[in-house]
Amino acid sequence: MSRIERLEWDSSFFGYEVGKIVANDTAIFGLNDFIERTKEFKLIYLFSKQSISLPNITLVDTKVVLSQVCTEIVAEDNVLIQSFNSKKHCFAELKELALESGIYSRFYIDKNFRNQEYEKLYTRWIENAVNDAATFDIIIAIRNNAIIGFATLNKKNSLLADIGLVAVSKNSRGLGVGKQLIQEGILRSKIAGFTEIQVVTQMNNVAAMKLYQSANFKIKEITNIYHLWNP
Repeated sequence: MSRIERLEWDSSFFGYEVGKIVANDTAIFGLNDFIERTKEFKLIYLFSKQSISLPNITLVDTKVVLSQVCTEIVAEDNVLIQSFNSKKHCFAELKELALESGIYSRFYIDKNFRNQEYEKLYTRWIENAVNDAATFDIIIAIRNNAIIGFATLNKKNSLLADIGLVAVSKNSRGLGVGKQLIQEGILRSKIAGFTEIQVVTQMNNVAAMKLYQSANFKIKEITNIYHLWNP
């Protein structure tokens, strides 16, 4: 029987009880007491490699982890790329793009979130990226003195870098800005001493999947994420 883990950070941040369960075997959902065990939680995140079809459990994300070896590639030169500097650049512009970055996120798609959880969460994430030492770079694309795209680069461990939040403004898409940001992220991760870089996206985010695979990222892992809400 899989254990339901209480998520302290999520519960505190959202203001209601949130739990997580990893389903290695969908047979657990045949147990009569499963729903009873979830009742102490308002929301359960259910992670499974397999598809699950049960009442009250909704698929909200097919999470895809892609990765590749860090290489010294030559990034394209479509726009000016800089590292974000809070004393020089506009955080409000960065925040606005961060809120655009998650439109395929389960926190945006699941309309059971009714207390601006999505906005609060992505605002916190970009604030943390600016202030957290685990984010070793925030690369931004500049045009006409405005931020039109960005990508955060995080340290997962001593060898693995992670591309976190990524966004390009609506008016600048299709111009190669996203590709340049990803290429620059790979290069900077290589220079920083990482040997591998990964990125997480959603399978239904076709544009992102196309972008990462065109940059030679390969699918490493796919996980279905379901939400179970209690009244």
